[in-house]
Amino acid sequence: MYSTRAIQTASGILQRRRQQARQEAAARQEKLFARYPELEQYDQRLRSLTRSIALAAVSGKGAETEQILAKIQQLQGERRARLEQLGLAAGCLEPQYTCPLCQDTGAVEGKRCQCMETLLREESCRGLPSVVLDGRSTFDTFDLGYYPDTPVPGGRSPRERMAKILERCRDYACHFGAQSGSLLFLGRTGLGKTHLSLAIAGQVAKQGATVLYASAQSIIDRYERLRFDRGPTPDDREFAQMAPRCDLLVIDDLGAEFSTAFSQSVLYNILNERITAGLPVILSSNLTLEQISATYNERIASRILCGCTSFVFTGEDIRFLRQMEKKKQ
Repeated sequence: MYSTRAIQTASGILQRRRQQARQEAAARQEKLFARYPELEQYDQRLRSLTRSIALAAVSGKGAETEQILAKIQQLQGERRARLEQLGLAAGCLEPQYTCPLCQDTGAVEGKRCQCMETLLREESCRGLPSVVLDGRSTFDTFDLGYYPDTPVPGGRSPRERMAKILERCRDYACHFGAQSGSLLFLGRTGLGKTHLSLAIAGQVAKQGATVLYASAQSIIDRYERLRFDRGPTPDDREFAQMAPRCDLLVIDDLGAEFSTAFSQSVLYNILNERITAGLPVILSSNLTLEQISATYNERIASRILCGCTSFVFTGEDIRFLRQMEKKKQ
């Protein structure tokens, strides 16, 4: 399900393409008709026959309709031959649409054209943070070299653990679907939780799914503006409409929001509606499992802990390590 804004934007792009193609065709016709008057005569006769065939069809005159069709085909053949004699392309008088299949209408035989699907995917991706659009938060830019390769006592090294998480996230995004399930990313700040959640969001959006990404606090802020009429924007309304129903919802920094009865109610309603409907959600939090249970009421904690597959991120603060590298340089 694509957002209203994505559909409106994509439809607007197609409408402009179609209008431009027609304007350019009209300009070409004007020049060619002035130079070759016989081409305009062909055009006028064809338009007259087209009107006649419409009238015959309405009147139920089948035989007459077939005769007019034959005349149209004959005239079109004569026009093609004349264009060839003049060294002109057969379609030079017609609009050159970006998508010949749907003629920039966005639909073919009552179904959405592939060009429309492509535009909708592009518009869906534009709703994601800039680090996704410019390629900074992808699976390929997730650098395992920042994670220590020394095994912790009684377990694997942070690098080995994170390599496994990276693999699982790639697989999740590659095979994403309605039954993919929900994920919970846990760990201290700077360990790559946001990076991987955005990498999933970006790839899933490119595959044609509708993805929403927001921090927990920004979600609460949107719902507060709507609930208490504090200058809500069209984006706020669309987000509230899409959050419970989009293909994938990514909520970052869970637990960093200002906790109130209202905020907990908002989060519960969104999570409950999505998990009950089997719609995937990805949550990232700096809290531990125990802290989640202590921070949220039992209903929310149950939805989070029982409805998601948990991944615990380990290692050192990557943001700090990168800052140190820049200072050394």
